[in-house]
Amino acid sequence: MYLLVAVLNNDASVRKVLEGFTAIDVSGATVVDSRGMGQMLAADIPIVASIARLLGGAPIHETSRMVLSVIEKTDTLERAKKIVLGAADGFAQQGTGIMFVIPVSEAYGLSVREGPAPDLP
Repeated sequence: MYLLVAVLNNDASVRKVLEGFTAIDVSGATVVDSRGMGQMLAADIPIVASIARLLGGAPIHETSRMVLSVIEKTDTLERAKKIVLGAADGFAQQGTGIMFVIPVSEAYGLSVREGPAPDLP
């Protein structure tokens, strides 16, 4: 089981990801509004954004969206990663976002599992 995390700075990319997920065996995802370090610093210290632009840094977006999805099967994970990469143009441009995958050893509330319920105190 895996947790796929994609932080995207473009709402159109988020929509592409969610639409793509519905076409494969991804049963759910959570979208959270987020702000990166650059976004926070630019809001608090506007000169940071100006210096970043002058130095050729990535544009600072006002908001981003974090897409979280727990995916059980490796082949589904691979298809989901391709969807995210396609929606974000492979993260080729700086400031597009980021994607990473974390192994998940346990998860609860995803689906009904067969077998006895765990002993609870």
